[in-house]
Amino acid sequence: MSTQQSIHSWLKTLLSTGLLVLVILFNGATFNGGAQAARSKDHTTLRLLKEVVPGADSFSEKEGEVPVYKAYKTDSDTGEQTLIGYAFVSADTHPEPSGYSSEIDSLIGMDLDGNITGLKVIYYKESLRHTWGDFFAWDGYEEQFVGKRAEQRFQIGNDIDGIVKATISVKAMARGVRQSIRAVTLEYLR
Repeated sequence: MSTQQSIHSWLKTLLSTGLLVLVILFNGATFNGGAQAARSKDHTTLRLLKEVVPGADSFSEKEGEVPVYKAYKTDSDTGEQTLIGYAFVSADTHPEPSGYSSEIDSLIGMDLDGNITGLKVIYYKESLRHTWGDFFAWDGYEEQFVGKRAEQRFQIGNDIDGIVKATISVKAMARGVRQSIRAVTLEYLR
């Protein structure tokens, strides 16, 4: 083998290794502040919990056969805590529907009457996000779930608005939210 062939082979190996390292480092990375990129935990924070259960000032640790965070409101005069609802992650109630590229995890708040009080998409990985942006964070998308109940159909085009070019993901998210609130309703409200 000539010196030129040896150098060419060495450069080819170096470039291949470099590309592999870049793919590993940036696989699944997101470049906006929307949903999280890694699935090592459920991505809930006290701020997000309070957003999906307005009026709650404290939450239990995640607990139960169908895992939930119990949401409490504290009486300022007596210090007594009153249960006002639940917060839960759609990924905790399987089977979890998959969107276009992967699962879509939502943090959902629900009051004691079974109404959704808030919803935040906390994880998804979609190839279209880089060209279309974070379509689940578009104005009004997450808010349209507020007030919905387990008995409703969550049908795209009827009671849930779709997103152009994201039909598979929108349908998967709606199924995941519906399955989650039904599981929590059956476990805690009936």
